[in-house]
Amino acid sequence: MIHPRDWYVEIVGHGPDLVLLHGLGASSFSWRHNRARLAQHFRVITPDLPGHGRSPAPLDADYRVETLVQGVRDFLDWHQIETAVLGGNSLGGGLSLLTAAAQPERVNALVLLAPAAALTRIPYAFYPLRLPILGAAVAAFLGPWLLPWFMRLVYYHPDRLIPEAVAGYAPPYRDLRRRLALRQVCRQLEIRPLPALADLLSHLTLPTLLIWGEADRILPAAQGHWLKRHLPRTEFRILPEVGHAPQEEAPAAVNKIIIDFLAHSLNNDNK
Repeated sequence: MIHPRDWYVEIVGHGPDLVLLHGLGASSFSWRHNRARLAQHFRVITPDLPGHGRSPAPLDADYRVETLVQGVRDFLDWHQIETAVLGGNSLGGGLSLLTAAAQPERVNALVLLAPAAALTRIPYAFYPLRLPILGAAVAAFLGPWLLPWFMRLVYYHPDRLIPEAVAGYAPPYRDLRRRLALRQVCRQLEIRPLPALADLLSHLTLPTLLIWGEADRILPAAQGHWLKRHLPRTEFRILPEVGHAPQEEAPAAVNKIIIDFLAHSLNNDNK
């Protein structure tokens, strides 16, 4: 397991701790348009998960979901965070859900943006990396030059976002070893059966904010409706003309929704 002291992390602001985890193949760069605004109300903590961004990416590491969840718990311990609002986008949202299920006493609320939870298959964009032999060739070819193509899947309005996004996400993709490490992450991902997930979610009574882009082509909004039905205390917001990364494509709306939700949820829970 990669020790959390070695995780790259950015911490800004003061107030209740708000830990935000990025999605698969992304990094803490995902929160570039959110940190400053949210930091007016919270201490915003945005790490790079193992195998991503500027955190270590050894090829022989254990990147299974349960290990990543334990890593998030160890990260909280290392930074002496007793309780926090925990959230994330895509993979980061799924890890947040599972971390809260494992240690609900440490999570004050959940902020989930298109979380990878109610899946029945690995998204097609990542599936080739899982293949036994072809996957290594795909990883070798998966340089920064493919990022514009991928961004066109992620964003509803890609053209206005691609230049900045490619510049921010490209550095790790220039390193073959890091691309091969991402392949290892993809290969070790497992899908939790929906009945088992529904049972797990039924016991989560934390206030939960669920934000989804109506035009999400990676994880369709139908998964959000499924999660809403199975999470007892959920506020569900769908954003029109937004894709898989609402915090990047509609940051002003997302920031306001998060601030308003947590102002209400945390105040109510402290009464």
